[in-house]
Amino acid sequence: MIKSLIYLLLFSLLFYACVRTTDKRNPGISYEIKNFRVESASGCTSDTMQCAYYEVNYPVFSGLDSSVNQSLVRRIDAAVSMGNPEAEGESMRQIGEGFVQDYVNFSKEIADATGGWYYRADVRTEVVTDTLLSLTVVEEYFTGGAHGGHGTYFINIDPRTGADFTLSNLLSPGYEETLTRLGERSFRNVRELPDTASLMENYFEFPDDKFVLNQNFGFTSKGIVFYYNNYEIAAYAAGPTEVFIPYSELNAWLR
Repeated sequence: MIKSLIYLLLFSLLFYACVRTTDKRNPGISYEIKNFRVESASGCTSDTMQCAYYEVNYPVFSGLDSSVNQSLVRRIDAAVSMGNPEAEGESMRQIGEGFVQDYVNFSKEIADATGGWYYRADVRTEVVTDTLLSLTVVEEYFTGGAHGGHGTYFINIDPRTGADFTLSNLLSPGYEETLTRLGERSFRNVRELPDTASLMENYFEFPDDKFVLNQNFGFTSKGIVFYYNNYEIAAYAAGPTEVFIPYSELNAWLR
């Protein structure tokens, strides 16, 4: 009876909602914003309740080749798996149900556990053209401890083939030095660091105390975003850092 009740609670709320959008920059491709949610108890809304929920808002595209669409779905699913290697290849439904079931198991094992868990993410469509589809994944989660976690990641593909859309697809060969220089300038502006200030002495960890751009980047209508998540280059207290480089500063390098 207890086991049946647990599973009843686990799947008490599991639904999709959608809103259709057509991107005016590429009328051949449209998408619906859908919502997926699963929770361990009806009405679970925060980490202060004895329950867990997993929720994602994400786009579902029309107008893509079926193989491209399947590849994109897998990429989105992987992006909302919290980096769990055991979730590799699982669907969003499997990931969400597994997250909630982990909480159910945890709460059974730790009788005096207080509070709950949550995971929520928004997968936002930034750019849709005939050569680039760029998505931003913003996530927030809590599974106990002193504080929760959050992160920002990107998915960039060529909508014709499903292949990764890289910086080299946008910029001409030899762009690296210029891009790094512009990125460091943006980084120092955001962090209010003088041009000559040591990054290491200001508690930012870069190899040999030299600024480098990471591989966590996405594209917007106005420029390229590089995002350094918590712990990547500094302690949690320092928070994340967003570096933005306008296309207008890269005119000489745009293909």
